[in-house]
Amino acid sequence: MAESKAATEISLNALNISTTESPLPHYLPMTIIRSYEIMNIKTEFWVQLFGDQIIFGVSQLGGRIGTLVLCQVEEETPMFSKKKAFNVSTLLGGAGRDELLQVYARGITERISDMRTSSADTIPAVLLQISLSKQNEKDPAMFKLIIDTALKLYKEAIQQL
Repeated sequence: MAESKAATEISLNALNISTTESPLPHYLPMTIIRSYEIMNIKTEFWVQLFGDQIIFGVSQLGGRIGTLVLCQVEEETPMFSKKKAFNVSTLLGGAGRDELLQVYARGITERISDMRTSSADTIPAVLLQISLSKQNEKDPAMFKLIIDTALKLYKEAIQQL
């Protein structure tokens, strides 16, 4: 056992690879975590930026994740107009609330899509991890506040890149 560990250390040293080094910061995703009071409900938000995907988290249930929803955009370019098709799917959870939670994912994705400065910019997929209190989940004001807060965090993360 000791011989194989020593052989592994020698081969890693020969390659100039250290097993104790931490990953370089530029290889890690940008992550921001915040907590807010939204309509008298403690709501935790987080965002992680990856090259081709953005992960958002919204929890009004003490940080627990209830549902994972993926929203992807396909751009179609017909002759006279540019049209976007939003593909939204629930990956995990939902429990009869799929459509409502998909609306949240699409709302965030649409707003990110609208923020692009050039039509050549790709629109990243959005993975939304969400668990809402049933107290105000269908209230349009709650929807707007959650979408606005998620986008605020996204903008903050983009500025830190």
